[in-house]
Amino acid sequence: MDVTWTVNILHTFLCTFLCWSFLVTIIECREIGHRTSSPEFSYEDRLIKHLLRRYEERGKYGRPVSNYSDIVELRFGLQLIQIMNLDERKQILTLNVWTSYQWTDVHLRWNVTEFHGVNKINIPATEIWTPDLRLYNFADERLHERRDSLCIIDNNGSVVWIPQAIFKSSCKIDVKAFPFDKQKCHLKFGSWTYDGLKLDLFFKDDKEEMDLSEFQKSNVWHVLAAMGEKNIEKYTCCPELFIDLTFRLTIRRKATFYAYTLILPCVLLTSLTLILFWIPAESPAKLTLGMSTFMAFFILLIIFENNLPPAATSFPVIGTYYCVNMVLITMSSFLCVFVVNMSVSGTRYPVHLPKTLKKVMFMYVARVLCMDNLVAPFLEEVHVTCPNTSRRYMGVNGDGSKFTNDWKGSCETLITVPKDSSTELSIIHTKVNEIRNFIKVYKERLEEKDRKEKIAKEWKALALIFDRIFFIIYITTIIVSLIVVLPIIFDSDIE
Repeated sequence: MDVTWTVNILHTFLCTFLCWSFLVTIIECREIGHRTSSPEFSYEDRLIKHLLRRYEERGKYGRPVSNYSDIVELRFGLQLIQIMNLDERKQILTLNVWTSYQWTDVHLRWNVTEFHGVNKINIPATEIWTPDLRLYNFADERLHERRDSLCIIDNNGSVVWIPQAIFKSSCKIDVKAFPFDKQKCHLKFGSWTYDGLKLDLFFKDDKEEMDLSEFQKSNVWHVLAAMGEKNIEKYTCCPELFIDLTFRLTIRRKATFYAYTLILPCVLLTSLTLILFWIPAESPAKLTLGMSTFMAFFILLIIFENNLPPAATSFPVIGTYYCVNMVLITMSSFLCVFVVNMSVSGTRYPVHLPKTLKKVMFMYVARVLCMDNLVAPFLEEVHVTCPNTSRRYMGVNGDGSKFTNDWKGSCETLITVPKDSSTELSIIHTKVNEIRNFIKVYKERLEEKDRKEKIAKEWKALALIFDRIFFIIYITTIIVSLIVVLPIIFDSDIE
């Protein structure tokens, strides 16, 4: 009896032990499987989940303040990376910048000790409240200006957001000093919906300027200044006062490229224009060179047109200089045609210069221009007369005796043949008279030819005087143009 009872107790104890061991093994296997499928979260993950869960409950559309009357202080800054383009025709400035936002969110604070020293986290900007800062003078067809980036959040609720952005802003272009021009553009940033009592703007680190520490130098523009200022304005749409931060960018064009494409051809064409005034008026090369130079200046104006806005309020000084050259070349061409035509007309139809014009141009203007030697032959009145001559003529009478005849007469005096002269002598006298008549006619022709040549030379001399006048006017115009242009160049270089 005692043996049976002992065996039953041992059997019961053994079964209980086996069942307990089996249950412990099953529990351990479940714990191992659970640890394998669901790893433990880090304290950073737990903190992010905690903050986003709390933010999801409150929403991300309200300002991150404890009281409605509190003002969110936003510190904003721009770091200029690159001037991508300045489209003069569309008047659009394209900049590659890094924007920097800093504000305090009371809903993103935590105790560092509760999360084992985690004092800083990164959260997508789309998950929390962000200020609606906009570029007021934007000129962009894109829907988004910035690239997505994470926000850096400190344990005290400070949020720092530095997204990359490409801004396209409108910029008024002044091309008066092109290609030595300076352009002043501005970028105006402000909240689109929050007035100054809800969102206040400040410069980051109290630096009222763009950060140029990472700026990549442009091949076209020099950056002269990039200052900022804070403004408070009231708009017609809303009665509240709005705050904005305006960054003013002053840039100057690098004129090296344009010096070879526009300035150097201008200098060469100006030299050709100077040569134009020294070519004789009757030369066909004068008109040909003038028209060729005119077309060259016209082509340069077309190049200008491709670089200027279609409705510029001011015209470049150098473009005005080109136009003045074109006007002078046109006037010189007209003068050349007029003088050549009058020279030909003077040869075919002898027409003397008007006395008043001849007196003014030859006696006064030519003297001022130091052309006395040119006009001196035309100021002396030449009278061609035949002086009285005393001649003795010897002849033979019919009976063979000799006779002498002394006579005085003018150039028109003819030799008369005595009635009693011989036939041979009569023939000689006839031949002499024919020779005298021929010489008289030839002399008249030479005199007429000389008269016509003199008239033609007078007109040519007048043409040279006009060329000298236009040459002086052209030189004066060049000097005046340089006096106007050089200060603009030096002023742009100094600044």
